[in-house]
Amino acid sequence: QNKNLKTISILHTGGTIASKVSYSTGAASSSFSPEDILKLFPELKEIANIKSRLMRNMFSEDIRFSHYNLMAKEIEKEIQNGADGIIVTQGTDTLAVTSAALAFALENLTKPVLLVGAQRSSDRPSSDAAMNLICASHFITKTNFNEVAVCMHGKSGDDYCYILPGTKTRKLHSSRRDAFKAVNSNTIAKVNKEGKVEFLQEYHKKEHKDKLKLKPFNEKLKIGVL
Repeated sequence: QNKNLKTISILHTGGTIASKVSYSTGAASSSFSPEDILKLFPELKEIANIKSRLMRNMFSEDIRFSHYNLMAKEIEKEIQNGADGIIVTQGTDTLAVTSAALAFALENLTKPVLLVGAQRSSDRPSSDAAMNLICASHFITKTNFNEVAVCMHGKSGDDYCYILPGTKTRKLHSSRRDAFKAVNSNTIAKVNKEGKVEFLQEYHKKEHKDKLKLKPFNEKLKIGVL
């Protein structure tokens, strides 16, 4: 632990970002542990003190309201334990839905919560996982942002990542690394892997007089077809 660095908690739920390719079947399966991900991306430890743990290991399309409630509780726990920011890793198919759900579930949020995924598994040379995680970590440590947002590639190349609004983002392509875009809204900022942050719209930190409050979902509700 470096006292000069902020602390980021990475909470994992599975998905492509935690997957590797099986060359016998050609399919990607989620099999990395939180420790494996830190070994794959040692650059993260130069940016912040990293705490990494597994919440669930599941396909993103299987996530339900009960899982949103679980995520919100675990995020609250990490903030209470002193984390300066939270990264939630997840499969990309419903990542934007989770982002919106957490934006509503976490009231009076005082720390940044970034949803991060990958379009290509972390063991592939073309994976976007490393840059997405690195850019998210830089954004947390270098800004006073305190909302829920998505951090994914801004272009198909490794130029920069976008920070996208939590409730107004969609996945618009099945395989492109820059599949996530803001819809009827603007991109919040862009971040490169060297840590340069450029806000693309005026941002003012939201000030909250009250403490963080969870607004859980009714777990009996059914999720419709998106």
